[in-house]
Amino acid sequence: MARSHGRIRRWNMPNGTMDDKQPSVRRSATLLALAAFFAFLAALGVMYSLQVLAAVGAVWAAFSPLVLGCVIAFLVNLIMGRLERVYFPSAKAGPLAASRRPVCLAASFAIIAIVIAVIVNLVLPEMKASAGIIQQGAVLVLEDFYQWAQDDLDMLLASLDTTAVENIEHSFADFMATLSSGDSSSLMNMVKSVFSTATSIAHNVFSFIVALVFSLYILLDKDRVFRGLDTFVEMTVPARFAVTLRHAGHVANQAFSRFITGQCIEAVILGTLCAVGMAVFGMPYAVAVGACVGLTALVPVFGAWLGGAIGFLMILTVDPMQAVWFVVFLVVLQQLESHLIYPNVVGASVGLPGIWVFAAVLVGGALFGVVGMFLGVPTVATLRTLAIDRAAEVRARRKELAAKQAAEEAEARETSGA
Repeated sequence: MARSHGRIRRWNMPNGTMDDKQPSVRRSATLLALAAFFAFLAALGVMYSLQVLAAVGAVWAAFSPLVLGCVIAFLVNLIMGRLERVYFPSAKAGPLAASRRPVCLAASFAIIAIVIAVIVNLVLPEMKASAGIIQQGAVLVLEDFYQWAQDDLDMLLASLDTTAVENIEHSFADFMATLSSGDSSSLMNMVKSVFSTATSIAHNVFSFIVALVFSLYILLDKDRVFRGLDTFVEMTVPARFAVTLRHAGHVANQAFSRFITGQCIEAVILGTLCAVGMAVFGMPYAVAVGACVGLTALVPVFGAWLGGAIGFLMILTVDPMQAVWFVVFLVVLQQLESHLIYPNVVGASVGLPGIWVFAAVLVGGALFGVVGMFLGVPTVATLRTLAIDRAAEVRARRKELAAKQAAEEAEARETSGA
């Protein structure tokens, strides 16, 4: 390279100068360094996978009550927000404005408690009666079996192989010897199992109480919580990505809110149609089975079948033939619900076509079970809306760039013509 006055000259390159290429070189180096760093982290995760999983489990156990509290707050806020809009909306200050949030919060929990109490009072007594009938039938079956075994015991023993009878006798003798020897290992295992179950139940109850208290704090001071989240995003995320993140959060909030609202409406419609149809056809437990089907229908598409199975067992205790006709009725109702009610109520509420709703429920259930079935539809709706918005933005930029290039070409032609 030529030198002049002891300095290196910067030669013009075909695609720009060396100074122009330095930012791209730095960017490539930064990307390579980040890729190497994440590859190193991935290698450590593979090497110490058990420790990583244990650490993730411990973190999740610590934060799971808070996550559950956020979920409870989101669900309760769907009712609370509507109540706040009708509770003296013109009051901007004074006692009415100050009491708006606590009154609406208490009313929201009261509405949820009333709905749960009504469903339990409708379903539980009928299920107890059906369970009593099933228990009586099982007792009769056992009595018949016992009578048959007494009458044909000799013939049954004669038909058994001698070796099999001796093995049964030896096994029984060993079992009695173990009991008489004072071996307490089985008893200790049973005590440990009971203690472990009790500890797990107590932990779950405590976690639910913590989550409930946390949701109350969020709902009572939700404006400050939202401002804090917005400030956190501004401090930790670049301005460009902050706008994208806020937009994604807004879209997700709308999708999940509309989905849950539509799912509740669909469950009420399905449960009502089931109860009315059973009453028209003279089937027993119409109201209880309808409430059970409506409750389980909160799980998308396939949830009503669980309520149908419970209803089948309840009706079976009264009239087996009517239980069969109930299955036929439920199949017809499910076809109506899957092809007409669900896509138009839930699909329309989240802006998804019916085929997208079905695919989201199927894939989500296959990957994450019941939770995936419930969250699949709003998640797909969110991703689809963001993809549509992004595509519209890209098309607008392309049109703007094409218009700018056309204007530049037209200006260049005018200049050359002049």
